[in-house]
Amino acid sequence: MKPKSSGIWFAVISPFLSSIATVLSATATKLLAPIFVSGIGGIIGSLILFSSMLISKEKIDLHKIKRNFKDLLKMILIRGVFGSAFLSIGLYLTDGIRAILFTKMEPYFVLGWHWLLLREKIQKRHLILLTTHIIGAIILSTGGSFVSFGRSQLGDLFVILAMVLFALSYIYGRKLSQNLGARTPTMITTGIGGLILLPISLFFISSHVWDVTSVGWLYLISSTILFNVFGLTFWFASLKTVKGWMVSAFRSLGPIAGMPFAYFFFGETLSLIQITGGVIVLITSALIAREHLRSENSKLK
Repeated sequence: MKPKSSGIWFAVISPFLSSIATVLSATATKLLAPIFVSGIGGIIGSLILFSSMLISKEKIDLHKIKRNFKDLLKMILIRGVFGSAFLSIGLYLTDGIRAILFTKMEPYFVLGWHWLLLREKIQKRHLILLTTHIIGAIILSTGGSFVSFGRSQLGDLFVILAMVLFALSYIYGRKLSQNLGARTPTMITTGIGGLILLPISLFFISSHVWDVTSVGWLYLISSTILFNVFGLTFWFASLKTVKGWMVSAFRSLGPIAGMPFAYFFFGETLSLIQITGGVIVLITSALIAREHLRSENSKLK
């Protein structure tokens, strides 16, 4: 399999795993505690990756890590600490099936960060798509009721804030994947992020979270393996050969796996008007991928 081709496959597989992990993590946060799930999940995922690297005899180059320290630090803070904490709080407050669709806003934030930091131009039709996308997200969140702002809407807002931060991490993730590979930055980002969040979470948890027989731990470990070990590793691997906007656009594929999983295993559903909003979110996410693909093809001509 050619590197470019394998990168695209990694970009497709990653959102499938991440969407299922989102549903599992949302349930785990409600049974345990949101920031605790992020903290302990990051540590467990990092340890699993470290063990797998030892077994496969993959070298951890300390000199390369030192040379990429600044980008690693940015990735740890943006994705491993604040992004992860915001997402877990959002998942605690809202439903997993709604969160899956809100995570598909990420491609637009990637576009915005690239415009702001890399001075990439945004065309008018992209702004129209973005506006339509946001309208769809609002319909999904409110269900057509624009009067109240409750617990679920606050959770949706935290998920969106997490996507803003995750989108920013694409800039640094691409550099790290090219310089360090996929597993090393994943291990460092999730591990150190988890070590920072875990002590903070201890102020907000109750004693029942230490009951390892709780089904919450099953969901936590399952989501950790799917996202922190495989999903995030595939994300880094895809960034090595595929442009960030395209990797982000493929996130729109996630609900194909996540929504049926949420329905059949946890009975989560959306109203008809919310489904309409979700469809708008997915269609506009797919359209932005097509727009960027056209842009790239025109540059090659």
